[in-house]
Amino acid sequence: MDFLKCMNNFPWNRFATVYETNSTGLKGIFIKMFNNLAEVSDYQYVIDRLECQETLYRITPWGLKFYICLLMEGKSNQAILLQNINELFEAANFNVQVDHSTNYKPTKGNLMKYEKIKSKLFDENFDGIMDADYIKTFKSIDRNFMQISIMDLIQQHISLFEDLTKSPNSSIAQSASLLVNSIHNPKKYEFGKL
Repeated sequence: MDFLKCMNNFPWNRFATVYETNSTGLKGIFIKMFNNLAEVSDYQYVIDRLECQETLYRITPWGLKFYICLLMEGKSNQAILLQNINELFEAANFNVQVDHSTNYKPTKGNLMKYEKIKSKLFDENFDGIMDADYIKTFKSIDRNFMQISIMDLIQQHISLFEDLTKSPNSSIAQSASLLVNSIHNPKKYEFGKL
């Protein structure tokens, strides 16, 4: 994936985050990360807009995709990226368990929409371009698919995270080990009867 081309093509203004009407502010920070110019506060800015108190947003799966791409490129502060991926995993894990406790059942239509969404979300050569029909489909799918897509993306790249546990950089290795442990031993939640 050509990361900079993707950043410039991605329709940032079509996705909302928790603190703002659109996600355009994320573009410049992802580019700073790619160029190894991002500060700790930049990483915090991004994760604060991808996840808030276990809530995931429609921009979140894309942010995770871009985190993974940065890891694969060996760009930016990999230890912080892995910590942020762990935070997204924990939020998705919690929400998946909420879905189980409330007996959420995706409709056939939503499952068909998810297959369409995966065509770009899981594409290793994604160029950032989305047509109006794709964006409409992504925005119309149940929000529950935000956690499903995060869990699927993380599972698809688990070998990358496992490889990073062997990094000679102890911060990267430790962050990767914590993430891999979270994935293999997900926290269990108990919910009261509804």
